[in-house]
Formats: sequence, C-alpha cells, structure tokens
Amino acid sequence: MTHPNQSGAVAGPRRKLRRMRVLYYNGAGGLEWRDEPEPVIRSRTDALVRPIAVSTCDLDQRVIRGAVPLPGVDAPFAIGHEGVGEVVEVGDAVTGIAPGDLVAIPYHVSCGICDRCGADLPLYCRATAAHGVAAYGIPFGGGYGGLFSDLVRVPFASYALLPLPPNVTAIQSVSVGDNLADAWRSVVPHLRRYPGADVLVMSGGTIGLYSADVARACGARVVHYVDPDPDRRRIAAELGARTSAPEEFEPSAHEYQIALNHSSGSGRALRNAILATAPGGYVESSSFYFNDIELPLPTMHMKGIHFSSALSNARSHMPEVLNLLSSGRLHPELIITDVIPFDSADQAIPTAGYKPVCVRRSSSGIEET
Repeated sequence: MTHPNQSGAVAGPRRKLRRMRVLYYNGAGGLEWRDEPEPVIRSRTDALVRPIAVSTCDLDQRVIRGAVPLPGVDAPFAIGHEGVGEVVEVGDAVTGIAPGDLVAIPYHVSCGICDRCGADLPLYCRATAAHGVAAYGIPFGGGYGGLFSDLVRVPFASYALLPLPPNVTAIQSVSVGDNLADAWRSVVPHLRRYPGADVLVMSGGTIGLYSADVARACGARVVHYVDPDPDRRRIAAELGARTSAPEEFEPSAHEYQIALNHSSGSGRALRNAILATAPGGYVESSSFYFNDIELPLPTMHMKGIHFSSALSNARSHMPEVLNLLSSGRLHPELIITDVIPFDSADQAIPTAGYKPVCVRRSSSGIEET
C-alpha cells in the first residue's frame, strides 16, 4: 500500500534551522535538558507542534524510579509521550487542523489508512511500526523524540492530532493520548456489553484512577478500587469508588463482571483480579510484566473468563475520550498531583507526585491551567 503522506515534496519555504531544548532521561535516574536541532516538516502531511502541557505516564514514573528493565532504558533517551500541544506549522496536505489549534497528541505514530489502523490497531500501523513500536518518549520508539520538547514533528497529522473541545483544558486532556485512553478502552466496551456491571480496579498508579473515574461516569453500579497508596485511595473515594488496601481485599467476597489490572506489575493483584471475576466476565490488564508469572488457569477455564493483556491503541479511542471529557462527567483534574512550569521539569519531576503536569503558555498568552 502506498502512503502518500510519507512521500512527495514538502510545501512552502523551509524555516531556518534553529535549536531547541529536549528533556532526556539520563539512564541513571535523573533528567536533563539537552540542546538539539528543531524538527522540520519532512512530508506533506506532517505538522510541527509545540507541547504546552505534558505529563509522565505510569511507565515513565517507574523508569525514573529505576523499577523497569525496559530495553534501552539504561542509556539516555528523550522522554515524554503524554501531552497536548499548539500547532505551529502544517504541510500542505494537512486538513482539519491549523496553526494555533490546541490538539491532543497520541503517544504512538500511525497512518490512519492501513488495514491495521482500520482495525483499531494503530499501534501496529504498517507504515510506521513494521520494525517495532513507533512512539514518542520511549527508548525503542523509532527516533521520534519526546514530548518534553520545545517542538515535535507529528507525521500523518490529519489523522493523529485531535483539536480540543472548547470547554476542555490542556491539563484536563493531558493524558488523552495514553493513560486516559487506556483506561477508557479497558472498561467502556465491556460496560456497553453489560450496562451497570460491577467493576474491580486493581491499581498501582494513575491508569487505575482514570479507570475508576471512567467506570463511574459510564454507569458502573459499583466501582471497587484497590491500591496500596492511601492518597490514591482518597482520590478514588472522591471519584465515587469503594476503596481497599491490597491486604484488605478478599477476592472471594464479591464477583465482578469487569476486573481491571492496572497494578504496575503486581502478580498478586493480577491473580486476585482473575479470582474475583464472575463467570463469563472480563479481565483487562495494562500492566507491564517483565518475567513470566503464574496464572490461576484452572479457575479461568472453569469460569469461562475472558482475559486480555495489551498495550493501548490510544488513537482509536481518543475521539470518544474527548467527547466524554467535554460532557463534564469526568474529573481528571482531581488526579493531577502537581502543576509545574515547563522549564522546571528536569528538577521538579523526580521529586513530584505520581501525576505531575508541566505547563507553559500558548501563543494566545493564556496558560492552559
């Protein structure tokens, strides 16, 4: 299949090459700004975007704290893949967005027209991910850089970038391109199948909190949130969930039609999520596991449990997530732990809470807080 947005002459005059700052994870638990050339429009459907609100995802937090044996993580790499930006420049084949628009950015790069994108699998796009994941802010992402940058190039911009609804702020939508989309896909399709179902959330970070918020907003009868962190349990309670610490949770006490494992790699949490699932129920796991773990397969087999463990194909779900945000039924602002000036990201993020957002002003002069 030919992808015209990867070929053809670049329209318009090229800007004089300038320098910019890019935030790097240094491979040893710290962050540092580096000086690099600004990206330029390379093909007719590229856009250049200036990030104005960027956050760390749960995986970033684990990387910074040295808890992830991710390939390439022991060497420096540009960090950041959750963010909202202001469009600065577009190629002459870009439609639907224009300079000055505030847009949500998916963490992965995809074309939107191949068979995998059409099957809601844009993470595995044939145009960009033939030899691995194409994404921002991870060490094996294909060289697209990170969103903690002064400027990023977004290929296939007409498909990738989604304008923010006028009543949704950059901070509210900062995680639409990753964690919030991941939360949405893990629970909403199942709630549509089983309206009013009970939902269990085994959590170890912000995806769990987003999932509890989405489940409540989309009609779950009971949301039971389990997390070792008392501050996250407090926020979950504010979002309308029943809460427990892991040592208080008994999987045989109640059956859940939908069980979510966002526990940041806890084997016990995954096992308990499966054991608490009702016959014919669904278990969704977004957690990274870097070693084989034992699953209660006899229980899964006898109860006919549907089990899925997957990365998020975020772009497929972003329109519905933005619509849900625009409805006012979600409260992601309660989950943000820190709002930090963009220039302070290198010093502030390592000591901030589990969901910091780094912000700067858009060209309109309005700080998106």
